[in-house]
Amino acid sequence: MEKCWDVAAALLALVAAVFWFLSAYGELPAMAMYWGHAPESDPFYQAVKFSATMNRYAAGFSGASALCMGVGLIIRQRRRRD
Repeated sequence: MEKCWDVAAALLALVAAVFWFLSAYGELPAMAMYWGHAPESDPFYQAVKFSATMNRYAAGFSGASALCMGVGLIIRQRRRRD
């Protein structure tokens, strides 16, 4: 049973790594100056927004991976006590 949790943790960590790679892949467009705030169509703003979204997903999958590792560890410890 704990083997399944280890496999799930490894797969989730791999998915998180893919999202982190996507968040950093490519070059950023040049910044432009605006009064007040940047418009939604600004390429630099869009690139930073995309990177933040990919980082959010990566952090979620990384947290799920850590949770699976913790559950697997708890199961192992309880089996050793019995």
